[in-house]
Amino acid sequence: MNQPRSLLIALLFALAVCATPFTALLDTLPSTDSAETPPLGMFVYFFLLGVTLMACYWHPYRSLGFVIPAASTWVVSLLIDHWWNLTSGVVTGLASGITLMALGRYASRYRSSGWIVGGFVGLGVAFAFLQSSRSPKYELQQFSLFASILVGSLTLLAWFRLFRPFFELLVEPPLWWMFRIRGAGPELQDFPMKGPCLVIANHACWVDPIILAKLLPRALTSMMAGRFYDLPVISWLMRRFGIIKVYEQTIRREIPELNEAIAALDRGECLVMFPEGYLRRREDRPLKRFGRGVWEILKARPDTPVYACWIEGAWGSYTSYFNGKPTKNKKRDFRRPIGVGVSKAEVLPADVLEHHLRTRIHLMNSVIASRDLLGLPPMPAFELPARDEDEAEGDQS
Repeated sequence: MNQPRSLLIALLFALAVCATPFTALLDTLPSTDSAETPPLGMFVYFFLLGVTLMACYWHPYRSLGFVIPAASTWVVSLLIDHWWNLTSGVVTGLASGITLMALGRYASRYRSSGWIVGGFVGLGVAFAFLQSSRSPKYELQQFSLFASILVGSLTLLAWFRLFRPFFELLVEPPLWWMFRIRGAGPELQDFPMKGPCLVIANHACWVDPIILAKLLPRALTSMMAGRFYDLPVISWLMRRFGIIKVYEQTIRREIPELNEAIAALDRGECLVMFPEGYLRRREDRPLKRFGRGVWEILKARPDTPVYACWIEGAWGSYTSYFNGKPTKNKKRDFRRPIGVGVSKAEVLPADVLEHHLRTRIHLMNSVIASRDLLGLPPMPAFELPARDEDEAEGDQS
């Protein structure tokens, strides 16, 4: 979305927030038709309460998940108002405040789908000013029908476009029960909200992608092993969310997931990879040598910024291989502390990308370096064995 449209939406949203409190003063004015007066003061109060509640929720992408239940409730309230004249300032104000705040944050951070945001914001402003005009009942009912149709159309669209953040929002309570996640690093506050980037990390348990999704403030495109991807229901969700299936045959002539990963970067998505290619198995080996896949992707798109992460605390969790297979011989996790260090973005130099061995070792060292952001003891850097170094040098001649 271009900058003028972003500024227009921001202005409309500010107008909705700033104008509605003044309309509450009209509740104190005498009215010739007090029986028909909608509960404006209650609407304004709960509208601002909804805005405040959404302002307290920090995750800018997952906050979009609140739009679906809030907007759906808004539609029901408007229909009830139209058919039975049971105006609810509580329901309408809270639902519209949550919806507008979530979409306003989306517009300011993601700068896209502006016409959807503008529709909701414009409707909120119109609804507030119509209530302040002390319109007769039949006019308000006609507006409620129009508003319910418009909000209903946008809500239906939201169910298709915003289902993923809504689903992630539903997953958040059990995730909170399982883990106490904290992040550290210079890039967490300014992590790019759009544009292609690659996030790499160590892989110690099944839910590492969910841990990163909880911490990083945008939609992530991760890769999933085929044996999980093909499970009923999960397969439908993963296809809908754009998750990339990893085929697990040992020897293959073609690797379609690499082409899908490159295509995801071309679409401006944030790609998440665990380049080890498998879960950690041993206490004394926290990181296995990365596979060639990450090099193939960066070789094809060498200007991609790379964020190296270290996830601490996942090893030993219920879904790790600590002391046996995942979910075996381990207690279920309850508020288990998890730390994630996120390094600064790095575009790999051309001389590193010239050979896959150098690229893989370089990225491994970037991942273990991000441990420092969590205050963990340093790990020794990985080096190319002499045999591999000779191979890398020979590749450049």
